[in-house]
Amino acid sequence: MYTPALPTPPARRATGVRGAMAATPMAFVQAVVCAYEARGMDPAAVLQQAQIAPDQLRCDKARITAWEMEVLCGGAMRELGDEALGWFDRRLPWGSYGMLAHACITAPHLGLALARWCRHHGLLTETITLTLGQIGDTACITITEHRPIGDDGRLREFCLVSVLRNIHGLACWLIDSRLPLVRADFPFEAPAHADVYARPFPGTVHFGAVAASIQFDARYLALPLARDETDLRQMLRRALPLTVLPYRRDRLFAARVRQLLASDRPCCAARRCWPSTCTCRSARCTGNCNRKARRCNN
Repeated sequence: MYTPALPTPPARRATGVRGAMAATPMAFVQAVVCAYEARGMDPAAVLQQAQIAPDQLRCDKARITAWEMEVLCGGAMRELGDEALGWFDRRLPWGSYGMLAHACITAPHLGLALARWCRHHGLLTETITLTLGQIGDTACITITEHRPIGDDGRLREFCLVSVLRNIHGLACWLIDSRLPLVRADFPFEAPAHADVYARPFPGTVHFGAVAASIQFDARYLALPLARDETDLRQMLRRALPLTVLPYRRDRLFAARVRQLLASDRPCCAARRCWPSTCTCRSARCTGNCNRKARRCNN
């Protein structure tokens, strides 16, 4: 979300990145189309821009790539004038989620940044509220639904998945680290495409829960932010990848590796070197680039 800029369509169909996997279920595309129908608008142009054919749209088992989803949602947000894509009782003007990100960027650590994001989201809509809590060593972000999402419930799954991916992706970017999930809960029965949930929500996924939520190691809340206003402005030029792509780098894992490398233990136990980590410091990096730290060659 957050005021993304649309990427330039590639010359060939199917991928923004060579070999990209088509893992996003068609149900999410159909949800975007439902938002157009609710407004009495034609989604043909944005579907064409995302290179999603009509026969694909009618196939419930079809999947699209992250690039296609990025183009679809970015174009739909602009055409509908709604960054929430019809989920809430009022439209969220262009830049609404970017405003939340700006409210977070001055926080000294991730815990306060997420608390601000959740609190300020309530200024955008009363349809849902988000809360950050902690029980023991586990932190949890929970969505409470106060009103029906969308007109007939067809947007509910897409909304809950997107909002949780949105805040999770931003959290990863703020601390420049993958934030591994312990568990993700959803308050609906497992959909036909339940297998795809393992990609955006790595960890244990439960359906039929009381509320939508994600849980993670509470130690991440104490990590200082690794970004500033300049980084944020650059990221907001194209922010949707934070929602549609997993973040790879893990700062706590990297810290453990450094501690082990600094210890007296051999660095190549069992003849295996420690994995390299991404050292890119770009504000738009999602931990997926090819800039790697030097591996141990002992």
